Amino acid sequence: MNIVLMFAANRVPRHTRFMLQGHPFETFDSSLHYPQSTVFLYDMYGPNQEYIKQHLDQGYRVIYDAKNEHYIHPEKHWVLDEFISHPGQGMFLISGHEPQLIPGVTISATPYWYWIIDQIHFSEFKYDQYQWNPTYEFDFFMQLSLPRADRDVLYDMMAPILHRGLYSYRSRGIFLPNDVDPVAVPNWQRYTNFEWINQCNLTLVVESNLNDDLITGFSITKNDSWFLCEKTYKPIAYGHPFLQAGTRGNLDYVRQMGFETFPELWDESYSDLPLYTDRIQAIISIIQSFNPAALLKSSVQEKLQHNKTRFFDVGLTRRFLTETITNPILEFASE
Repeated sequence: MNIVLMFAANRVPRHTRFMLQGHPFETFDSSLHYPQSTVFLYDMYGPNQEYIKQHLDQGYRVIYDAKNEHYIHPEKHWVLDEFISHPGQGMFLISGHEPQLIPGVTISATPYWYWIIDQIHFSEFKYDQYQWNPTYEFDFFMQLSLPRADRDVLYDMMAPILHRGLYSYRSRGIFLPNDVDPVAVPNWQRYTNFEWINQCNLTLVVESNLNDDLITGFSITKNDSWFLCEKTYKPIAYGHPFLQAGTRGNLDYVRQMGFETFPELWDESYSDLPLYTDRIQAIISIIQSFNPAALLKSSVQEKLQHNKTRFFDVGLTRRFLTETITNPILEFASE
Protein backbone atom coordinates (compact mmCIF):
# COMPACT_ATOMS: atom_id res chain seq x y z
CA MET A 1 0.00 0.00 0.00
CA ASN A 2 1.39 3.36 -1.05
CA ILE A 3 -0.59 6.60 -0.47
CA VAL A 4 0.48 9.57 -2.56
CA LEU A 5 -0.94 12.98 -1.72
CA MET A 6 -1.43 15.18 -4.78
CA PHE A 7 0.32 18.19 -3.23
CA ALA A 8 3.82 19.58 -3.31
CA ALA A 9 5.87 18.40 -0.33
CA ASN A 10 5.69 21.75 1.44
CA ARG A 11 2.01 22.41 0.66
CA VAL A 12 0.16 19.52 2.29
CA PRO A 13 -2.70 21.00 4.36
CA ARG A 14 -2.62 20.29 8.07
CA HIS A 15 -6.07 18.71 7.98
CA THR A 16 -4.93 16.21 5.33
CA ARG A 17 -1.98 15.12 7.46
CA PHE A 18 -4.26 15.01 10.49
CA MET A 19 -6.82 12.64 8.96
CA LEU A 20 -4.08 10.10 8.15
CA GLN A 21 -3.06 10.08 11.84
CA GLY A 22 0.63 9.56 11.19
CA HIS A 23 0.22 6.91 8.52
CA PRO A 24 3.15 7.19 6.06
CA PHE A 25 2.54 8.89 2.75
CA GLU A 26 4.42 10.46 -0.14
CA THR A 27 3.75 13.67 -2.01
CA PHE A 28 3.35 13.64 -5.75
CA ASP A 29 6.32 13.83 -8.10
CA SER A 30 5.34 13.82 -11.78
CA SER A 31 8.77 12.50 -12.76
CA LEU A 32 8.35 9.24 -10.84
CA HIS A 33 6.75 5.97 -11.95
CA TYR A 34 4.58 4.60 -9.16
CA PRO A 35 3.84 0.93 -8.47
CA GLN A 36 0.36 -0.34 -9.29
CA SER A 37 -0.50 -0.60 -5.59
CA THR A 38 -0.32 3.19 -5.30
CA VAL A 39 -3.44 5.12 -4.25
CA PHE A 40 -3.55 8.81 -5.18
CA LEU A 41 -5.39 11.12 -2.77
CA TYR A 42 -6.76 14.36 -4.25
CA ASP A 43 -8.41 17.26 -2.44
CA MET A 44 -11.47 18.85 -4.08
CA TYR A 45 -9.84 22.26 -3.56
CA GLY A 46 -6.32 21.03 -4.22
CA PRO A 47 -3.95 20.95 -7.22
CA ASN A 48 -3.10 18.43 -9.93
CA GLN A 49 -6.65 17.28 -10.67
CA GLU A 50 -5.76 17.03 -14.34
CA TYR A 51 -4.06 13.73 -13.44
CA ILE A 52 -7.24 12.02 -12.16
CA LYS A 53 -8.35 10.57 -15.50
CA GLN A 54 -4.78 9.56 -16.36
CA HIS A 55 -4.34 7.73 -13.07
CA LEU A 56 -7.66 5.93 -13.47
CA ASP A 57 -6.89 4.97 -17.06
CA GLN A 58 -3.56 3.56 -15.89
CA GLY A 59 -5.36 1.34 -13.38
CA TYR A 60 -4.54 3.21 -10.20
CA ARG A 61 -7.06 3.81 -7.42
CA VAL A 62 -8.01 7.37 -6.56
CA ILE A 63 -9.46 8.96 -3.40
CA TYR A 64 -11.26 12.29 -3.84
CA ASP A 65 -11.45 14.24 -0.59
CA ALA A 66 -14.61 16.38 -0.64
CA LYS A 67 -15.44 16.14 3.06
CA ASN A 68 -15.38 19.92 3.54
CA GLU A 69 -18.73 19.89 1.70
CA HIS A 70 -21.91 17.83 1.69
CA TYR A 71 -22.73 18.90 -1.87
CA ILE A 72 -20.02 18.60 -4.50
CA HIS A 73 -19.62 21.50 -6.89
CA PRO A 74 -21.38 20.92 -10.24
CA GLU A 75 -18.17 21.48 -12.17
CA LYS A 76 -16.70 18.44 -10.40
CA HIS A 77 -19.34 16.02 -11.67
CA TRP A 78 -16.81 14.72 -14.16
CA VAL A 79 -14.97 13.08 -11.25
CA LEU A 80 -18.05 11.02 -10.41
CA ASP A 81 -18.45 10.16 -14.09
CA GLU A 82 -14.84 8.97 -14.22
CA PHE A 83 -15.26 6.85 -11.09
CA ILE A 84 -18.38 5.22 -12.55
CA SER A 85 -16.44 4.54 -15.76
CA HIS A 86 -13.64 2.89 -13.74
CA PRO A 87 -15.55 0.67 -11.29
CA GLY A 88 -13.73 -0.19 -8.10
CA GLN A 89 -11.01 2.43 -8.57
CA GLY A 90 -12.62 5.55 -7.10
CA MET A 91 -13.51 6.63 -3.57
CA PHE A 92 -15.15 9.80 -2.28
CA LEU A 93 -14.77 11.25 1.20
CA ILE A 94 -17.81 13.44 1.88
CA SER A 95 -19.53 15.13 4.81
CA GLY A 96 -22.93 13.58 5.28
CA HIS A 97 -25.14 11.25 7.22
CA GLU A 98 -25.10 8.14 5.03
CA PRO A 99 -23.69 7.40 1.55
CA GLN A 100 -25.81 6.74 -1.49
CA LEU A 101 -25.29 3.44 -3.26
CA ILE A 102 -23.55 4.11 -6.58
CA PRO A 103 -22.37 0.90 -8.28
CA GLY A 104 -18.61 0.72 -8.65
CA VAL A 105 -17.94 3.79 -6.47
CA THR A 106 -16.83 3.70 -2.83
CA ILE A 107 -18.30 6.51 -0.72
CA SER A 108 -17.30 7.16 2.88
CA ALA A 109 -19.62 9.69 4.53
CA THR A 110 -18.68 11.34 7.80
CA PRO A 111 -21.09 13.62 9.68
CA TYR A 112 -18.34 14.55 12.14
CA TRP A 113 -15.66 16.32 10.11
CA TYR A 114 -16.41 19.89 11.16
CA TRP A 115 -16.79 18.82 14.79
CA ILE A 116 -13.41 17.04 14.62
CA ILE A 117 -11.45 19.84 12.97
CA ASP A 118 -13.18 22.72 14.75
CA GLN A 119 -12.40 21.15 18.10
CA ILE A 120 -8.77 21.91 17.21
CA HIS A 121 -9.44 25.40 15.82
CA PHE A 122 -11.66 26.44 18.72
CA SER A 123 -9.13 25.17 21.25
CA GLU A 124 -6.50 27.36 19.60
CA PHE A 125 -8.84 30.33 20.06
CA LYS A 126 -9.43 29.22 23.71
CA TYR A 127 -13.16 28.54 23.44
CA ASP A 128 -12.67 25.72 25.94
CA GLN A 129 -11.48 28.23 28.58
CA TYR A 130 -14.28 30.76 28.08
CA GLN A 131 -17.10 31.15 30.59
CA TRP A 132 -20.15 33.12 29.53
CA ASN A 133 -20.69 36.27 31.63
CA PRO A 134 -23.85 37.84 30.18
CA THR A 135 -24.54 41.56 30.34
CA TYR A 136 -27.85 41.35 28.38
CA GLU A 137 -27.11 44.33 26.12
CA PHE A 138 -28.28 42.75 22.86
CA ASP A 139 -31.06 40.30 22.10
CA PHE A 140 -28.98 38.23 19.68
CA PHE A 141 -25.57 37.73 18.08
CA MET A 142 -25.32 36.95 14.36
CA GLN A 143 -22.43 36.59 11.90
CA LEU A 144 -22.88 36.71 8.12
CA SER A 145 -20.05 36.83 5.63
CA LEU A 146 -20.43 35.72 2.01
CA PRO A 147 -23.52 36.87 0.09
CA ARG A 148 -26.22 34.36 -0.74
CA ALA A 149 -29.77 34.89 -1.87
CA ASP A 150 -31.37 33.18 1.13
CA ARG A 151 -29.09 35.06 3.55
CA ASP A 152 -30.14 38.30 1.90
CA VAL A 153 -33.78 37.34 2.47
CA LEU A 154 -33.09 36.62 6.14
CA TYR A 155 -31.19 39.87 6.59
CA ASP A 156 -33.90 41.94 4.94
CA MET A 157 -36.67 40.21 6.91
CA MET A 158 -34.82 40.95 10.15
CA ALA A 159 -34.54 44.68 9.37
CA PRO A 160 -37.13 45.64 12.05
CA ILE A 161 -35.10 43.99 14.83
CA LEU A 162 -31.50 44.41 13.66
CA HIS A 163 -31.04 47.33 16.07
CA ARG A 164 -31.59 44.84 18.88
CA GLY A 165 -28.69 42.64 17.80
CA LEU A 166 -24.91 42.60 17.51
CA TYR A 167 -24.23 41.40 13.98
CA SER A 168 -22.10 41.48 10.86
CA TYR A 169 -22.65 41.03 7.16
CA ARG A 170 -19.21 41.38 5.67
CA SER A 171 -20.33 41.35 2.04
CA ARG A 172 -22.48 44.42 2.81
CA GLY A 173 -19.64 46.20 4.59
CA ILE A 174 -21.04 45.58 8.09
CA PHE A 175 -18.40 44.40 10.58
CA LEU A 176 -18.29 43.56 14.25
CA PRO A 177 -16.34 45.84 16.59
CA ASN A 178 -12.75 44.82 17.39
CA ASP A 179 -12.75 42.00 14.86
CA VAL A 180 -9.53 40.45 13.58
CA ASP A 181 -7.86 41.11 10.25
CA PRO A 182 -8.64 38.13 7.97
CA VAL A 183 -5.27 38.55 6.27
CA ALA A 184 -3.33 38.43 9.54
CA VAL A 185 -5.24 35.67 11.37
CA PRO A 186 -5.44 32.15 9.90
CA ASN A 187 -8.88 30.54 10.26
CA TRP A 188 -10.41 33.94 11.02
CA GLN A 189 -13.85 32.45 10.33
CA ARG A 190 -13.42 30.50 13.57
CA TYR A 191 -12.44 33.52 15.67
CA THR A 192 -14.82 34.87 18.29
CA ASN A 193 -14.27 37.89 20.52
CA PHE A 194 -15.88 36.74 23.75
CA GLU A 195 -17.00 40.27 24.59
CA TRP A 196 -19.44 39.89 21.71
CA ILE A 197 -20.95 36.82 23.37
CA ASN A 198 -21.09 38.37 26.83
CA GLN A 199 -23.21 41.20 25.43
CA CYS A 200 -25.77 38.91 23.75
CA ASN A 201 -28.60 36.76 25.10
CA LEU A 202 -28.31 34.13 22.39
CA THR A 203 -26.59 33.26 19.14
CA LEU A 204 -28.58 33.16 15.92
CA VAL A 205 -26.75 30.57 13.83
CA VAL A 206 -27.14 31.13 10.09
CA GLU A 207 -26.08 27.83 8.56
CA SER A 208 -24.64 27.31 5.09
CA ASN A 209 -28.07 26.75 3.53
CA LEU A 210 -31.48 28.11 4.52
CA ASN A 211 -33.64 27.59 1.44
CA ASP A 212 -33.92 23.86 0.72
CA ASP A 213 -34.70 24.66 -2.93
CA LEU A 214 -31.57 26.76 -3.54
CA ILE A 215 -28.92 24.17 -2.69
CA THR A 216 -26.39 23.93 -5.50
CA GLY A 217 -24.16 21.06 -6.50
CA PHE A 218 -24.80 17.34 -6.50
CA SER A 219 -25.18 15.01 -3.56
CA ILE A 220 -23.81 11.52 -3.00
CA THR A 221 -25.33 11.11 0.46
CA LYS A 222 -28.78 10.40 1.85
CA ASN A 223 -30.62 12.89 4.11
CA ASP A 224 -28.53 15.47 2.31
CA SER A 225 -30.19 18.59 3.69
CA TRP A 226 -28.69 17.81 7.12
CA PHE A 227 -25.42 19.64 7.63
CA LEU A 228 -23.52 21.12 10.55
CA CYS A 229 -20.39 23.21 10.18
CA GLU A 230 -18.47 25.71 12.31
CA LYS A 231 -21.46 28.07 12.30
CA THR A 232 -23.49 25.73 14.53
CA TYR A 233 -20.53 24.42 16.50
CA LYS A 234 -19.46 27.91 17.60
CA PRO A 235 -22.19 28.51 20.23
CA ILE A 236 -22.02 24.86 21.27
CA ALA A 237 -18.28 25.27 21.93
CA TYR A 238 -18.42 28.67 23.66
CA GLY A 239 -21.47 27.67 25.69
CA HIS A 240 -24.30 29.88 24.44
CA PRO A 241 -28.03 29.26 23.83
CA PHE A 242 -28.75 29.29 20.11
CA LEU A 243 -31.43 29.46 17.47
CA GLN A 244 -30.57 27.93 14.11
CA ALA A 245 -31.59 29.32 10.74
CA GLY A 246 -30.99 26.37 8.46
CA THR A 247 -32.67 23.82 6.25
CA ARG A 248 -35.83 22.10 7.42
CA GLY A 249 -35.27 19.77 10.40
CA ASN A 250 -31.57 20.56 10.74
CA LEU A 251 -32.03 21.42 14.43
CA ASP A 252 -33.10 17.83 15.05
CA TYR A 253 -29.80 16.76 13.50
CA VAL A 254 -28.02 18.76 16.23
CA ARG A 255 -29.87 16.64 18.79
CA GLN A 256 -29.04 13.43 16.94
CA MET A 257 -25.37 14.35 17.30
CA GLY A 258 -25.84 14.28 21.06
CA PHE A 259 -26.10 18.01 21.75
CA GLU A 260 -28.84 19.74 23.72
CA THR A 261 -31.17 22.38 22.34
CA PHE A 262 -33.50 24.66 24.29
CA PRO A 263 -37.23 23.87 24.16
CA GLU A 264 -37.60 25.33 27.68
CA LEU A 265 -36.63 28.73 26.24
CA TRP A 266 -38.70 28.79 23.03
CA ASP A 267 -40.83 26.69 20.71
CA GLU A 268 -38.37 24.72 18.58
CA SER A 269 -40.96 23.60 16.06
CA TYR A 270 -39.81 26.58 13.96
CA SER A 271 -37.08 24.36 12.51
CA ASP A 272 -39.62 21.98 10.98
CA LEU A 273 -41.71 24.53 9.07
CA PRO A 274 -41.73 23.68 5.34
CA LEU A 275 -40.92 27.18 4.01
CA TYR A 276 -37.63 28.77 4.97
CA THR A 277 -39.21 32.22 5.07
CA ASP A 278 -41.71 30.90 7.65
CA ARG A 279 -38.80 29.52 9.67
CA ILE A 280 -37.13 32.94 9.56
CA GLN A 281 -40.32 34.71 10.62
CA ALA A 282 -40.76 32.30 13.52
CA ILE A 283 -37.20 33.01 14.67
CA ILE A 284 -37.88 36.75 14.52
CA SER A 285 -40.99 36.27 16.67
CA ILE A 286 -39.00 34.26 19.20
CA ILE A 287 -36.36 36.98 19.47
CA GLN A 288 -39.00 39.69 19.84
CA SER A 289 -40.80 37.92 22.70
CA PHE A 290 -37.88 36.27 24.50
CA ASN A 291 -37.39 37.07 28.20
CA PRO A 292 -33.68 36.79 29.09
CA ALA A 293 -34.55 35.96 32.70
CA ALA A 294 -35.22 32.42 31.44
CA LEU A 295 -31.49 32.03 30.81
CA LEU A 296 -31.00 31.62 34.58
CA LYS A 297 -32.83 28.29 34.63
CA SER A 298 -30.62 25.51 35.97
CA SER A 299 -31.61 23.26 33.06
CA VAL A 300 -30.24 25.82 30.61
CA GLN A 301 -26.93 26.11 32.43
CA GLU A 302 -26.62 22.33 32.62
CA LYS A 303 -27.26 22.01 28.87
CA LEU A 304 -24.67 24.64 28.05
CA GLN A 305 -22.09 22.74 30.07
CA HIS A 306 -23.11 19.41 28.55
CA ASN A 307 -22.70 20.78 25.02
CA LYS A 308 -19.31 22.26 25.75
CA THR A 309 -18.03 19.12 27.48
CA ARG A 310 -19.23 16.89 24.66
CA PHE A 311 -17.80 19.12 21.96
CA PHE A 312 -14.33 19.16 23.54
CA ASP A 313 -14.24 15.40 24.28
CA VAL A 314 -11.02 14.48 22.47
CA GLY A 315 -11.52 10.75 22.95
CA LEU A 316 -14.87 10.97 21.20
CA THR A 317 -13.62 12.92 18.20
CA ARG A 318 -10.56 10.68 17.90
CA ARG A 319 -12.90 7.69 17.60
CA PHE A 320 -15.05 9.49 15.01
CA LEU A 321 -11.94 10.35 13.01
CA THR A 322 -10.66 6.79 13.09
CA GLU A 323 -13.98 5.11 12.31
CA THR A 324 -15.34 7.41 9.61
CA ILE A 325 -12.24 8.82 7.90
CA THR A 326 -8.90 7.16 8.63
CA ASN A 327 -9.98 3.51 8.61
CA PRO A 328 -12.03 3.84 5.39
CA ILE A 329 -9.02 5.45 3.66
CA LEU A 330 -6.65 2.71 4.80
CA GLU A 331 -9.13 -0.06 3.95
CA PHE A 332 -9.61 1.29 0.42
CA ALA A 333 -5.87 1.77 -0.01
CA SER A 334 -5.11 -1.81 1.06
CA GLU A 335 -7.64 -3.53 -1.21
